[in-house]
Amino acid sequence: MKFLKSLVQLLVMLFIAGCAIPKKQPPSAPIPVPAHWKATTVKSALAPSGWLSSFHDPQLSSVIGEVLSENYDLKAAAARTQGVIAQSRVTAAQLYPQLGGNAGANVNNTPFYNSPGLSHQISPANWNYTVNFALSWEADVWGRLRSQTQAAKADAASSLFTYEGARLSLAGQAAKAWFAVLESREQISIAEQTLASLKKTLDLTKSRYINGAVSSFDVHLSSASETSAEKDLVQRRENFAEAQRSLETLLGHYPSAELDTKGATLPGLIPQVPAGLPSELLLRRPDLKAADWTLFASENRVFSAKAERLPRLALTSTAGTPTLLLQDLTSNQSFIYRMAANLTDPILDGGRITWNIRLNKANRDAAAATYAQQVLNAFQEVENALSNEATLFSEEQLQEKELEDLREAYRIANVRYKSGQIDIVSLLQAQNNMLAAESTLARTKLLRLDNRIDLYLALGESVGSSEQSVQFRDSIRMLALPGV
Repeated sequence: MKFLKSLVQLLVMLFIAGCAIPKKQPPSAPIPVPAHWKATTVKSALAPSGWLSSFHDPQLSSVIGEVLSENYDLKAAAARTQGVIAQSRVTAAQLYPQLGGNAGANVNNTPFYNSPGLSHQISPANWNYTVNFALSWEADVWGRLRSQTQAAKADAASSLFTYEGARLSLAGQAAKAWFAVLESREQISIAEQTLASLKKTLDLTKSRYINGAVSSFDVHLSSASETSAEKDLVQRRENFAEAQRSLETLLGHYPSAELDTKGATLPGLIPQVPAGLPSELLLRRPDLKAADWTLFASENRVFSAKAERLPRLALTSTAGTPTLLLQDLTSNQSFIYRMAANLTDPILDGGRITWNIRLNKANRDAAAATYAQQVLNAFQEVENALSNEATLFSEEQLQEKELEDLREAYRIANVRYKSGQIDIVSLLQAQNNMLAAESTLARTKLLRLDNRIDLYLALGESVGSSEQSVQFRDSIRMLALPGV
């Protein structure tokens, strides 16, 4: 008999051990990760400060700070994060005893007929009162409730990192929008210079035509080039207005295209960005951390669904008074209570539990595949951005050299046209090539700045200040999550 009892105890302990709720594991890559990035030879840790400080631009810092405080999409994301945190606390409440109570009162009116009219006798003795309390608590023997709570807390962690990712992405959008405004303004300046240069060419052509040195063909061709430059200037001014409206919308302002950019210039770039190690990416990027916590939440929901097959042990207790008169309200003899333990076990459910397990397993497999794909995409984004860093830097250097040569070619062509050594077509071609190269160089500088932002985002480097993110993280730490 003792042997049988010991065997049963051992089997119960082994079963409970097998039902241990999932534990949070460190994130891992779905594929072998190299020791260093393939697209760069720089092998150093990431700078500890946020990427915003690397531009040394107070106006850019002001723009991003205003966007992060005023943008309505980010405010909505913050509200959703608060909601998920609140929901996790709602779910966690089921682990604790639940106490409820109710009270009631009613009166019995006794009619009597000692007069022609109908009357009621109402006195304190006719009032009846009830006071009842109910206490209930489910003993979470198999960890079903704990796994549900842990899943809800993981959802809260995922929501936090999703918010941080949205914040980082919005800061990147704002920086790019600011750069686009400044580049559009630079393109207007180039177009104005182009128009002024073509006006001088037209004046020169008219003067030579009056002197009989050239035909009217030169005049018309030069005039057409000037008209084309005027049309291009109109379009670039509209591009500038659209760029302003885009940034104003991010800032939460009315899109009036009246943004003040006086004194602002495109910032310079530090030559190299220390990209750290590929393995660090899993712990830095908010979107990867969010996906990892979502996967952990799905694993807990699979466990909780399996635990539905096991019996539930619920303890309930009720206490209170039966219907009583006022004078008996404080009488101990009128107070009754009851305690009970209920063990419920599903027998027939039409396959609900089985299919719910399959549903949660499918969700877990989808979360695992999504996480793996996001990790691969993150590696790709970093490698692409690092590769583009070198490519765009080389392009900018080559375009600066090309522009220098084209400026000299235009100077020579202008001199030769005045002396009648070349025709108007050659002069206009040299002029257009020079001005197009200036526009392309400005565009390449913008592309370098945009790619630098893409690199910072791909690496998951912080913007700088993150007061609200820290506030949310503190709220989640109160939930006792592992690893947050």
